[in-house]
Amino acid sequence: MRVLGPHERGRFAPEAWGHLLALTGAGALDPSELEQVIERAMMQFDGRIALDELRSMMEGSGFDDPGSESDTQTVH
Repeated sequence: MRVLGPHERGRFAPEAWGHLLALTGAGALDPSELEQVIERAMMQFDGRIALDELRSMMEGSGFDDPGSESDTQTVH
């Protein structure tokens, strides 16, 4: 389990960090991908990183997000 360092702790909203942990636990992100997402989010956003910002960043980066609303499929 990855633990936030002191420089990261104040940056991620609890929901955003929980989302990353859930993706890692589900196997959607491996440890190296998790580190890439953390680094990219910290470089891309100033201040607190919210769940919506994290999701849109990951979507734009090509990371799959199985919990994302955009992954829902409707059948007609």
